[in-house]
Amino acid sequence: MSGRPARWAAALLTVVAATAACGVVPTGDGPATIPASDVPFGLLSSAPSTPAATPSAPQVDEPLVFLLDADDRLAPLGRTLSDSALANELGDLLQDLAAGPSSQEQRQHFSTALPPDVRLTVTGLDGGTATIDIVGSTDFSGRSSRLATGQIVLTATSLPGVDAVRLRRNGESVEAPLPGGQLTGEPLTAGEYRPLTKAPPS
Repeated sequence: MSGRPARWAAALLTVVAATAACGVVPTGDGPATIPASDVPFGLLSSAPSTPAATPSAPQVDEPLVFLLDADDRLAPLGRTLSDSALANELGDLLQDLAAGPSSQEQRQHFSTALPPDVRLTVTGLDGGTATIDIVGSTDFSGRSSRLATGQIVLTATSLPGVDAVRLRRNGESVEAPLPGGQLTGEPLTAGEYRPLTKAPPS
């Protein structure tokens, strides 16, 4: 082979060699579906992911009534009060507590350790300590008396401005039972009765 045809053949061989060195673009049978498991995380999302919603925190200042749940633990249930004066709010809240669980709360297996005819009256409110008189049947003892005391103390101190409770019974000063069974004549605080409360959801 000589002359111009030889030069064309040499040029053609040079192009073929260069193509082989650079690699040949493969041809297939058409588009192929890639399994989702092979796609890097996030590329299939049409919009940025958002974190899952978390339950809203309970309102710190929400008035609460503490009742017994099915496991005999003190559980807080929210209440709505209309009066803004602290002494009146406390009286209304204690009246709700003395009335016991509503019919709906009973269906949810809530109960109370307080006797059905008990009345709870606010007789004083001084420096954050509320004096509450227990009137009516007071012949409960043992664990039920500790639970009933815890219901009163935790309910009263759920109101901002009430830090402690001093109990009287039919107008007379009494020694109240602590969760461990000890008796005390000192003002009672919520922290002392926390062991009787229902644990918050995890």
